Amino acid sequence: MGRDSWAERTPGEQFCQLPPFDTAIMGKGTSFRRLDAFAKVAEDARIRTTSGGLVTLICFALISILITSEFLDWRRITETTELVVDKTRGERMTIHLNLTFAHIPCSMLSLDVMDVSGETQIDLKHEMKKRRETRDGKVVAIETASLNSEAAPLQADDYCGPCYGATPPESGCCNTCEDVRDAYARSGWAIGDLNAFEQCEKEHYKDKLGQQVNEGCTIAGSIHVNKVQGNFHFAPGKSFSGQGGQHVHDLNEFGKSAREKQWDFSHTINEMRFGDRADGYSGPLEGTSKSTTDSFYNYVYFIKTVATRWEFLSGKEAIETNQYSVTGHERSLAGGLDPNEPHHVHSRGGIPGVFFSYDISPIKVINRQVRNKTFGGFLVGSCAAVGGLLAMATMLDRGVWETQKRLKDKKTL
Repeated sequence: MGRDSWAERTPGEQFCQLPPFDTAIMGKGTSFRRLDAFAKVAEDARIRTTSGGLVTLICFALISILITSEFLDWRRITETTELVVDKTRGERMTIHLNLTFAHIPCSMLSLDVMDVSGETQIDLKHEMKKRRETRDGKVVAIETASLNSEAAPLQADDYCGPCYGATPPESGCCNTCEDVRDAYARSGWAIGDLNAFEQCEKEHYKDKLGQQVNEGCTIAGSIHVNKVQGNFHFAPGKSFSGQGGQHVHDLNEFGKSAREKQWDFSHTINEMRFGDRADGYSGPLEGTSKSTTDSFYNYVYFIKTVATRWEFLSGKEAIETNQYSVTGHERSLAGGLDPNEPHHVHSRGGIPGVFFSYDISPIKVINRQVRNKTFGGFLVGSCAAVGGLLAMATMLDRGVWETQKRLKDKKTL
């Protein structure tokens, strides 16, 4: 009895009766073959030619060049710039200075800072060094701002020097010549003849001052200011706050000696930066040099600072600093100063010196290093270069081969 039913057949008989794979899975076996974009060429049907080998070498050389170019383009770092509002509050800004005054001694210079918030820093000494130099640039000595800073008091321990009617310090005693000068400054008085004070006479203060008459001075260091509009300046004589909070300089000594000793404010700005130094950035004032023969001459630099941040791909810590732009103004004060007025206020026509008036921009610049393209862009560019060159090489090789074949057949005929 025959077993026509599929279920009645043994497993072996069932397997033998399965339809062919191509017919069962792909119909007639031609549907998916028509979609094959990677046609196979039988090994025996391949033809290798000399021209094809030459095209292949050229193709691989060009592929190597293009992939190398893509790699270098991927590795190239560019810098993007972004502008944002500077939202920092309560921060202080560090200003790094290095200026050379060729024709005025260190003992005659003072550095003061004032800003619109009302903060005033008078005769700054902290973090500042003065280098005494001859007029041809040879170093004489490096010292702090005070003329007698290295000298111990010459009086006994229980000595309490008089202040000669001027406002005394908190201790109530003026034990050094510098104390007397400060007391007179607080009272708004001209110092007059230094030898009239016993402290100055014992310290030979005037003699020390006379030794520096023909010297120049380099001042270097850092000052810390509020991030608000303000100014700092190098001016002659002792500075102090006068009546009504006015900033006053004692020009008595400078006025008597400036013309005969040929003091003036010729200067060179060796360094001027607001914040940390960034590689490749140099402030527009650095290297600036000004010269004059007028003792009563005023230089003013108007500076606009912009907070700047540099971010690096190398993992190096970001640099927070400031860029700045500057415009300058200079004028002679000769004839504008009253020789009978020992103290001169800034608002009354100005005083001789070098002034830096700075303003803070509310905008912050962020300079960020980025790759010229992403790694994905590098892969896409490389694949496009390889694919395009291979396609062009294939067409070129085919054209050369067809040309050679036709020429050969024509020659045979």
